[in-house]
Formats: sequence, C-alpha cells, structure tokens
Amino acid sequence: MTTDTLPRVFAALADPTRNDMVARLAESDAAVSELAEPYRMTLQAVYKHLRVLEDAGLVSRPAGPQPRPVHLEVRVFDLMETWIEEYRGRAEQRYRRLDAVLATMKEADMNRITETVIEADPRLPIIRITRDFVATPDQLFRAHTDPVLYAQWVGPNGMATRIEQWDARSGGSWRYVSTRDGTEYGFHGCFHDVRPDRIVQTFTFEGDPEEVALATLWIDDLGAGRARLRTQQLVDSFEGRDAWLRSGMQVGVEDGYTKLERMVTDGIF
Repeated sequence: MTTDTLPRVFAALADPTRNDMVARLAESDAAVSELAEPYRMTLQAVYKHLRVLEDAGLVSRPAGPQPRPVHLEVRVFDLMETWIEEYRGRAEQRYRRLDAVLATMKEADMNRITETVIEADPRLPIIRITRDFVATPDQLFRAHTDPVLYAQWVGPNGMATRIEQWDARSGGSWRYVSTRDGTEYGFHGCFHDVRPDRIVQTFTFEGDPEEVALATLWIDDLGAGRARLRTQQLVDSFEGRDAWLRSGMQVGVEDGYTKLERMVTDGIF
C-alpha cells in the first residue's frame, strides 16, 4: 500500500454505510442484492458505495455474469495494520522519551530546595542561607548586581528600598535605605569580588555600625533553567550572629527571595 492510497482507504471507511458493508463482508462474501437488503436505498446507490470501496482496494468482484459476489480484500487490512504499527512504534518511542524527561524533572524537583534554609554554624559565627530558583544563573547574578532589580526584591514585604550608591564591581561600594511607616534603615558595604558565579561583599546595618558581616554568595547552575543561591555570612562573634538571627532576618530573607522568584516567573527580567 502506498501513502497516496491511505487517504482513499480511510475516507471509504469513514462512511457508516460502507463501514457496515465491510463488517458484513468480513463474515462472508455476499451478492450486491444481499448487501442492499438492510438499507433503504436503491441498488444504484449501493453500487456507488461499492465503487468507492473498490477504488480504495477494500473489496473486489470477480469478472463474469451476474450475480457476482463481493469479496473483502483482507490483504488491504494487513497493509493498513503494518502502517498503523509503524506509527504506533514511533509514538511509543516519543512517549518513552517524554517519560524519561518527566522522570528527570520529578527527580530534580524532589531534590529542589523550595524554601529558604537558614542555618547557624555550631563551630563558627557563620550564618548559611540556601534557596533554589527556577531561574538561570545569569538571572540571579543580575538580580544581585543590577540596582533597579535589587531594589524591587530585597527585604521583607511592606518595606521600600531606595538605592543611594551602587557600584557592583570588584572594589566598588554600595548603600541603600529601606523605609517602612516613615522610618528609614540604612545599609552599606563594599564589593570585594564580583564574578558571575560568586559575589563577596561586606554588609553593615547603620543602626549597629560596629557589626560588620562578610557575605559570600555562590550561584550554582543546576541545569534545566534552575540555579541555587548559597550565602555565607561571617560576623564578628557568636553573640552578633545570634542577634542577627533574632532580628527577623529569616522573614526578610524569605520574603525577599519569594519576591525575586515571582519577578523571574513574571518575566520582569
């Protein structure tokens, strides 16, 4: 069976009357008059249906005098089955590939850190923060170095941020002011090392200028459009570290990262 034959075969079988005729001929050969018995139509109309089936190669009638029995060409169905099996095999291969992709995505999602994890090192005055994002490493790098983007997500909900100074390069400095209910909170520091996969900077809350934290941010590429942020903040003492944790730091970080994730999802950058 050639490809150009298939449309005629399927079109012939799409008609209910012709489909019924084929089903009856699967039981045994039949004369035209026998095929016409169940239908309220003329013999001329029955012959038209048979002509369509013959043109498609589905039935045949031997040469000779009337009545000539109509015979179902089973070979055509064997060829159709071969064609269907070929495309079924292709579809199954595609579905197997899809299953493999979905399994990989499920495994990656199970390993994803969907909430912000904040941990205090028991041996050193260090706070570690980890969070996974459905974002590329470049997007997360820009979110931490572009002042316009940074001001939109940093800090807890309900707090607005105004950038006063921002030079996100090695040796540059920064300062921003966050406001809530008319009260301002200033923060400043220096960028010591700025690379696409790592940012090292100092961080000082101007309400407690004696406490300076050294923050290192790593951006890990997890593949498939996902990345992990790992932050380590080294402070002067265990007392200072614990004060940071009691200050509501977790709420601010969680709110900020949630806003950042929403910005990526909404396509803001």
